[in-house]
Amino acid sequence: MKKKFFIFLLILLLPHCGFSPLYNQSNKLDYAINITKINGDKLINNKILSEIKRISNSQSKNKFNVKVDTLYEKIVISKKANGTVSDYQLNVKTKFDINHNNEIQTYSFGESLIIKNNSDFFEQKNYENTIKKTFATSLVRKLNLKLLSIK
Repeated sequence: MKKKFFIFLLILLLPHCGFSPLYNQSNKLDYAINITKINGDKLINNKILSEIKRISNSQSKNKFNVKVDTLYEKIVISKKANGTVSDYQLNVKTKFDINHNNEIQTYSFGESLIIKNNSDFFEQKNYENTIKKTFATSLVRKLNLKLLSIK
């Protein structure tokens, strides 16, 4: 019985391994991102801007100037026998040109998803906009990981 209690106590008192989530709000990232130029799809770019603003620390002395170029495509990949579209492929490709300490690095990221066509145009458009926002969030996370490696 004492042995079980001792093991239980030991497990409770062992120090944690030091793991902390990458996007933890308490560990605010110590760099500022300044978007100097942005081209491409308006909805994706607006979401990229808001996500960058959320993760950026404007008080930091470590500054990155970033140019963003996005390309969004909606490609028909299959049609029904009567000629109506049944499936689309949504693609977004984004190029980030990062200027840090007068050194320019370019990173390109992409996302892709195949979706079914919906007969309700309004619902289809809302679904595509949701996917675009998800793509933008994913792209900013990838950019964030690259910026962490540059520091």
